[in-house]
Amino acid sequence: MIHLPEIWDIIQTHIPRGRWISIVEIYQIVEHHGNLENDDLQPQSPSSNIPKWKRNVRNVLQYRKDRKGTGEIQWDGDANYLLPKIRGHNTYFLTI
Repeated sequence: MIHLPEIWDIIQTHIPRGRWISIVEIYQIVEHHGNLENDDLQPQSPSSNIPKWKRNVRNVLQYRKDRKGTGEIQWDGDANYLLPKIRGHNTYFLTI
């Protein structure tokens, strides 16, 4: 099963910085670069057909946007996210 730190690493590595990107695009990137296993593809709950890994992507985004003062990721309130550019750096990596 893909773990939350791996999802965050994929997001940091493959999402363009300084540009708003939709949750759908983030799902596509994680699906392409993540090592999804059969457990990840199972429904997130008995009454849902959404796979567990998508719930985990949302959990990572929620956690990172709520970390006050870190500026790790921004949310526009409507399913779009922004990894801010870091002054003087082309890439920026954080760990969970």
